[in-house]
Amino acid sequence: MKALYQKIRTLNGKNYGLYKSLADKPWDFGDFALEFLHVQGDPYAPASRVVIRANVSMLGYAGEWGGSFERRLALSDFLHRKLTRLVKEKYPDKGAAIVFDTAGPEMLVRNSLWIDNGELRACLQVRLPGEGRKIQAEVAAEILTMVLPDLVSAGLYYSKSDEAALQEHFRVLAERKEILAQLESRGLCAFVPDGAVLPRASGLSELPLEGAVPFTAPEQMTVTLNVCGREIRGMGIPKGITVITGGAFHGKSTLLQALTRAVYPHIPGDGREGIVIDESALRVGVEDGRSVRGTDLSQFVRDLPGGVSTKNFNTLSASGSTSEAANLLEAMEAGSRAFLIDEDSSAVNFLIRDVRVRKLLGDDREPLIPLTDRIREISAQGYSFILVAGACGDYLDLADNIVIMANYKAECAKSSLPRTCSGVIASEAKQSIVVARPFVGYMQPLQKSVRPTSAVERQVKVKLTGDTLLQIGFLVSDTSRLNTLVDKQQRLGAGFVLLNLLQNAASNSESSDASAGDSVAATIQKLHEKIQNVGFRNLPQGMSREMSLPRVVDIACVAFRLREGSR
Repeated sequence: MKALYQKIRTLNGKNYGLYKSLADKPWDFGDFALEFLHVQGDPYAPASRVVIRANVSMLGYAGEWGGSFERRLALSDFLHRKLTRLVKEKYPDKGAAIVFDTAGPEMLVRNSLWIDNGELRACLQVRLPGEGRKIQAEVAAEILTMVLPDLVSAGLYYSKSDEAALQEHFRVLAERKEILAQLESRGLCAFVPDGAVLPRASGLSELPLEGAVPFTAPEQMTVTLNVCGREIRGMGIPKGITVITGGAFHGKSTLLQALTRAVYPHIPGDGREGIVIDESALRVGVEDGRSVRGTDLSQFVRDLPGGVSTKNFNTLSASGSTSEAANLLEAMEAGSRAFLIDEDSSAVNFLIRDVRVRKLLGDDREPLIPLTDRIREISAQGYSFILVAGACGDYLDLADNIVIMANYKAECAKSSLPRTCSGVIASEAKQSIVVARPFVGYMQPLQKSVRPTSAVERQVKVKLTGDTLLQIGFLVSDTSRLNTLVDKQQRLGAGFVLLNLLQNAASNSESSDASAGDSVAATIQKLHEKIQNVGFRNLPQGMSREMSLPRVVDIACVAFRLREGSR
């Protein structure tokens, strides 16, 4: 710390650009080191980025916290939220000297604070002070050698008063892991515990609604799990087809949304932390105008008028039903085994086909094949569906289970199917409908568009237009309907993962990251496992922006939406 202080003092009143000399080496603060990842060029440029590196044992934590993924995630997430709170208390204004990433209720791998191999890394933004083009050394020294160390001391060091809250963070993750294992052994695809708080404070908030009716499982679907030495009672949703129905504003979509977000662990006190679903689950809906490239839609769309085949379908602007069919089939290709569908956000002609219209037109003049005609066949291949249906009554006859939501309370109705929840007739199963495209073959045509967007730039930019339009060089992907990408950081994370894969995809099977035979999902899975273990630090530009790690299925779905943008 003393060396950094002395260095800064020698820069007083000098040209602002000399701040860049601070990035020549790491600076030793005793228990931790400070390193500059980026130094801003002037006082009005994007803030500088620094990384704090420290061994977790030097911060006072037992060695076990650097061990399993669940322990590392629990400690990383807990410290992330604590440091965020302290920074905001110190600098509540937007033009703050120090800025730290904020997190939603999900516990995710974030490059702003992560632990691997016993080392903690925390990335912060620091606005280096200047008067005009001159360095203000006294203010800079105070920020870097006094305020920042105080934040590290208060936010990252072990405190006995935090022990109970930290252990609660870990308990949520440990129980989730056990519940996921039990779902599989019990033939379930989801679990909602008694006492869960499903409604949110508002459509713009992820905070639990005060005074909300706590969830109680209907008797017919109640299961009791023995998890980490205690019994947890709740609703077990079997694999197969489950329909959630009920009147408007009675909680159908609220339950579906809670299940959608349950693909990620949630922090204690969120109200949804005990909800668990197959981690590959994806919400599928209509997406008018999305691009589709080389997707086989023949399971849901017969050949189009004029003999146009749908086995290798391409469009820059898909219709409602076509987009939803592509979303479902691409989700299967990406590895999803469970699908959540709400009729309010679906294309009607994708979900059902009116009996009278079917009789009038027949199949010869209607290329669309509704999901009602395919859902039992797909379910027989091991896929599960959870559908909200308040008007599409056809699904009540197809369901294995029916949940009625009335005043936010769940009831169970009998299905008309003469079989049990997961008892699918074996003869229904047919040849797999999933077509897994090779990563190299699918991505190669896009590589020419992955380059800097101007002649003076040395790196390919990954950025967001608005909150959801992802740009990678000259490629764009509209992620607005990917409901399981929960924030900007995840969208940027998906962008940087795909940039890395696109830049390293080889034209032959000798590529280390993608062989000619690897599917899109399999290739993403390899890099995903590396990041989940060591964070983003080994990814080119991996520490340059705040980002978090999406699931493999989400990254694949972003890839399937990539198209060339305007130049």
